[in-house]
Amino acid sequence: MIWRPAADTVVRFAFTRSLEGASLDQSFQLEPSQVAGFIQSFRSIIPESIAGANAGARFETYGFSLEQKFPTGTYLGLSGEILNSDVHRDDGAFDFDLANGPVGVPSVLRESLNYSEQSLQFTANQLLGNCWSLGGSYRLSRAVLNDRFPDVPSSVPLGFVDFQQKQRLEGVLNNLSLFAIYNHPCGFFAEGEALWYAQHNIGYGGTEPGDDFWQFNLFGGYRFPRRHAELTLGLLNLTGKDYKLNPLNVYNELPRERTLAVRLNINF
Repeated sequence: MIWRPAADTVVRFAFTRSLEGASLDQSFQLEPSQVAGFIQSFRSIIPESIAGANAGARFETYGFSLEQKFPTGTYLGLSGEILNSDVHRDDGAFDFDLANGPVGVPSVLRESLNYSEQSLQFTANQLLGNCWSLGGSYRLSRAVLNDRFPDVPSSVPLGFVDFQQKQRLEGVLNNLSLFAIYNHPCGFFAEGEALWYAQHNIGYGGTEPGDDFWQFNLFGGYRFPRRHAELTLGLLNLTGKDYKLNPLNVYNELPRERTLAVRLNINF
């Protein structure tokens, strides 16, 4: 839903609920991919690098944004999003009866996954004359994953194997993005971008300490008349710094070394 209380103010609300999310083998959908600007076409809200691929996951999404334009060429925005997902699945296992020898019997172990991520983002952009624009955004997200095996009693000693009957994992990610763009009337443009990420993790026993780093990107290019085509050259991660972010939080994948990017857009 989009509400415009004034000519320079836009308020957006979005809510979606799915009883069964898409899986890897589903390549089509009937619903729109976005509602009021918020993405709703998730294959899996729970990061697959954390919990693997899941079919039939249930999820809910909530989104809110407020955007304001000022006569000074200033644009401000505030948005928030909540992603919830529940997965109940059966994992393959073997039952061993040590009294009858080391013979395993195929079995099933139930697993319950509950994931939630809340995020808040603030954006500010400023036009400077006809050629320059400056801007930045700050996003704070908190993701929590509860993983439980209800068929395994908590009283069973499992110290000799790397297995936990239940665990609670949490990641808090800070992201700051700053940019400056120059557009010349003849079509040439240039952009500089600085990205800061800082993450703190809880529940990993020190194995996921998080990270704190900056990345810098440079772009330059040319827009052809009437924007029929656009050519962009970019140098990403100027310092060549690698990073170690926990994928429990949702974030855009970043280059892990100095990278040259070339993009050509053609509009008919």
